[in-house]
Parts: sequence; C-alpha cells; structure tokens
Amino acid sequence: MRNESRATVGAAPLTTQLDCETAALLRQILLPILEAATDWSGLAGALARKGYALTFRSGRMVIVQSETGRPLSTGRGLGMPLSVLAARLGRPALRLSRDGSSAELHA
Repeated sequence: MRNESRATVGAAPLTTQLDCETAALLRQILLPILEAATDWSGLAGALARKGYALTFRSGRMVIVQSETGRPLSTGRGLGMPLSVLAARLGRPALRLSRDGSSAELHA
C-alpha cells in the first residue's frame, strides 16, 4: 500500500511516496515534535536533533532528511498541515530562494 497524500506541483512530486508502514513510523516520530512546538526555531531545532529539517516548496511545508535533502512528507501528510502550525506558532519567517518557488525557514 502507498501513501496517497503525496503533494505534486505540475508533474513533479514534492515528496516521495512512502509505504504505509514507513509513513506510520515517520508520523510516530515526527508528529509529537510538531505538536509540542512552541515556536518555529524550537521546531527546527527539535527536528534537526532527529536528523530532519523543514523546507517550503510551492507554498507547502516539507520535511526533509538533513543529510540528503531528500523530501519525506508534507506537514499534511504527517497530520499537521502548515495552516495548523501557523495558526499556533504564527507565520514562519522564510528566506525565499532564487527559484521563487522554494524557501528555507529563517529561524
């Protein structure tokens, strides 16, 4: 079974498709971090300690592996959409990249 919550922009996927077991394990590890966050810099630090980072692509929050930059899931795919986090933590301060469609958290 595949994770069907994969977001796409045109034909290019924002994240890779995860099998349901991997997606469940990822949620189990990352969702408590997202739920416990009290600010964006604290969230970025907590994710970094686990080997993950936040990036933003085409208006979506994407969790990536720190070492490889490989996208794993969107916030929505983990059960914590950007809109929910932004309502709780405030709008994230972002540094827009040159391509105009991606950004990094400026925490």
